[in-house]
Amino acid sequence: MARVAAFLFVALLACLSARAGLSQSQPHSAGPPREKVFLLRGFTNVLSPGIDQLAQELKERNIETEVANHIFALSLANEAIEDCRSGRVGTIVLVGHSFGATGALMMADRLNKAGMHVALIVTLDPVIKGAVPANVHSLENFYVSDGVGTTVQPGDHFHGSLKNVDMKSNPELGHISVTTFPSMQKQVLHDILSANTRCG
Repeated sequence: MARVAAFLFVALLACLSARAGLSQSQPHSAGPPREKVFLLRGFTNVLSPGIDQLAQELKERNIETEVANHIFALSLANEAIEDCRSGRVGTIVLVGHSFGATGALMMADRLNKAGMHVALIVTLDPVIKGAVPANVHSLENFYVSDGVGTTVQPGDHFHGSLKNVDMKSNPELGHISVTTFPSMQKQVLHDILSANTRCG
């Protein structure tokens, strides 16, 4: 019991550290509305390596990104709402792994209630079955069905594009390694760069 408590304490410290240090947006300049990508890690930040790889790829392409643990999903949703309302950000994309996938759906739901649109959500091996809100243009879910991953379902009034991609055919893929799978990363990066649905 003491070991479990110690592990949870360390995990919480890691989450807080991520928010204070590693969760950061790129500096932005005044100009036309930009695309912004929110990337949410899972339970412990070290178990979502593909999230950080994707963030680095996006930053190299001058795409504004923010990386955080899933526990900050709702505060990030409020940030996204303000970004959109101010006109500084024109397109919002959400990416989440494991519990971060649930966090991405929670963000989308909060944005939906605020009347904002989400261009794209990418979920990586979500562990809780969720539903896509009606304000989402497209959702892609990459999961491993013979592990802990699950599908994402359409929510009420959802009429966008929903793809559940089961990656169990590759025996080398698991809950962590699915985040770094090269072909998946390439596809996700391409789709993020192609997203253009306006948030407002």
